[in-house]
Amino acid sequence: MMKPSLGTRPKLRLPRRGHLGFRICRTLLPFAVLGFCSLAPAVASGVQEAPGQEADQLEKGSQNVRLLTLEEMVELSRQASPKLWSQRHIIDQAEAQLRQARAGRLPRLEYVQVASLVPEARGNPVYSPDDRSELLSNLGPFTRIEITVNQPLYTFGKLKAHIEAADQGLEAKQASLERFEQELVQSVKELYYTAQLNEELRRLVSDTVEQFEKAVQKAEELLEKGEGTLTQQDLLKLRYGLSRARGELLEIEKGQALVHSALLRLLCLPPGEDFDLKEKRLKPAPVELQDLCSYQQKASQRPEWRQLAAGIEAKKAELRAEQKTWLPDLFLTGLFRYAVAPNRDEQDNPFAVEEFNYLEGGVLLGWRLALDFGIPARIAAKQAEVSQLLQEQRDATSGMLLEVEKAWREAEQKQKALSYAAEARKNGRALAATAASSFHLGLGEAKDVFEAFGIYTEAAAQYYLAIKDFNLAVAELERVTGQKLQGPSD
Repeated sequence: MMKPSLGTRPKLRLPRRGHLGFRICRTLLPFAVLGFCSLAPAVASGVQEAPGQEADQLEKGSQNVRLLTLEEMVELSRQASPKLWSQRHIIDQAEAQLRQARAGRLPRLEYVQVASLVPEARGNPVYSPDDRSELLSNLGPFTRIEITVNQPLYTFGKLKAHIEAADQGLEAKQASLERFEQELVQSVKELYYTAQLNEELRRLVSDTVEQFEKAVQKAEELLEKGEGTLTQQDLLKLRYGLSRARGELLEIEKGQALVHSALLRLLCLPPGEDFDLKEKRLKPAPVELQDLCSYQQKASQRPEWRQLAAGIEAKKAELRAEQKTWLPDLFLTGLFRYAVAPNRDEQDNPFAVEEFNYLEGGVLLGWRLALDFGIPARIAAKQAEVSQLLQEQRDATSGMLLEVEKAWREAEQKQKALSYAAEARKNGRALAATAASSFHLGLGEAKDVFEAFGIYTEAAAQYYLAIKDFNLAVAELERVTGQKLQGPSD
């Protein structure tokens, strides 16, 4: 039986986007403000979030692009995952073993027939008209049929224990399949939210590149006309910032391509088909967190817990079956034997051995008793396995409760951080708009616009990162509780 590894799960190696947003904000976006200083009319109209432009479409040729939601991606990955199909075949094996155990109650039939050629034989054990027998002379047909039927009557609980062990083994395999499904769903969600985060960061950096390009163009015009306070050094800074922004945009696009390929691998779409996100905006998961106790009570529904519990019951059933090996198995046996050789005389004497012409049968009551000196050792081994699993269950109980608490506190902290990030983005946007308007009216300095726009863009990046972190925390809480979290309207 596969023992569940509690508190651990495989992690996909994804492009690290977490620190990219902050690096963009701190190293690139402030340069763009130099351009805003020379483009005051455009800034005065208000600094708003980059418009929801559609992602640049990759060259897909004649591929059929499917727009998929998160739920559709999860369903497609469940249907196509080779790992899940492998586990389903393991379940098929467990079901076959259960049917085999249940078949132990049914009679066992055995049919054996042989056919050959035998030499002629006349007479009886005391007289024969032939003085000798030729091995290859006067050959004739011969056939023998034997049918045996064994029907178990009573096994003193051994058969019942074997059936229960197979049944619990099947339950453990089914729970293992659910565990693999949850890990797959977690991987799909991780990639999906990363793809949405990349899209949001791409919008931010694309807008930065656009503003840089406008700023460079405007600065070149002002320097050529000799107007304004911009210097050649300012123009070089803008060009440097534009090159850096374009480089960061390429890095984000590379991350988008890698995440897209990873999702495509999980979806296993047919050749000639591709996909795109139906919802590209990153939004918080619509859930309402409950108290910790309610989630800890649901921990027993986790597939890992049910897999371990079923494995323990299976081992206990195997132990009971082994302990009853000393007891006999009662059974009925039915026999039917028939043989015929036309060229050999049938022997009527009941004391004569007849191997070629006979018809006999009957029903017998029998019992089978195992007298194996290795039975005590096997019982001790089974008992040790049960004790080992019981100790693992004790450790797993406390471990799962701690894991649920950790996931719940993480989700709670990420939810609060998200609310703070949303408020910071709102205030940063208002600050940037106010600073730009003041500069346009001649009431502010370029430094104020520089700082305000940098604050807003950093707050925007933090907000999107906070959404992703919260969504992944919710997904982890769903995994460790084994249930989907309820939303405010559920």
